[in-house]
Amino acid sequence: MVYKMIIAIDGPAASGKGTIAKMLAKKLNILCLDTGAIYRAIAVCHLRGQDYTRADLRIKCGADKNTLVYLDGADITDEIRSVTVGRLVATLAVHQAVQDKVHQIQHQTAADQSLVVEGRETTSVAFPHADFKFFVTAAVEERARRRHADFIKKGEKITYDEVLRLTKERDRLDIERDIAPLIKVPDAITIDTTGRQPQEIVDEMLQIILK
Repeated sequence: MVYKMIIAIDGPAASGKGTIAKMLAKKLNILCLDTGAIYRAIAVCHLRGQDYTRADLRIKCGADKNTLVYLDGADITDEIRSVTVGRLVATLAVHQAVQDKVHQIQHQTAADQSLVVEGRETTSVAFPHADFKFFVTAAVEERARRRHADFIKKGEKITYDEVLRLTKERDRLDIERDIAPLIKVPDAITIDTTGRQPQEIVDEMLQIILK
């Protein structure tokens, strides 16, 4: 068992961060946190006309290491993954108050326990002193294919070309935003997942962490 270790996995949308983080957390038997889920929960509040600063947002880690999200006691884990919510996330993420709320929840979750945390700015802003930092990326076309497949599986009616456009726009917004932009910090290890299987990536990370 590994105690009080923070492993931060950063990178652009649909680069494979989520799948890899869950698999890595299972291998190490520690908590896994998808920070994007917090942003998405705030987006749900916005769409409902609800003040997210007053909402009771709670994050839990499921048995399979997936991040479960509760809003005022109701499970919204499935709702946060809709196309509508996804389109709103990057717009909301530029606001400092949103960033502050997300980081507050992140640090509350990480208190006194080991954690694999994945999401944008986890290595640069949220956990700059993480024990291990990885920047996971992939070709934009492959990232769009992955996201499109996820949407189709969930019954969303959207074309690959539209997902590709949205992915490129998301990258632009994340990179160009003034507050906590998407960057690769100097001490993060870059891993390109293009054409690679998640297990291969996890094994590579474990060799670095456990050496």
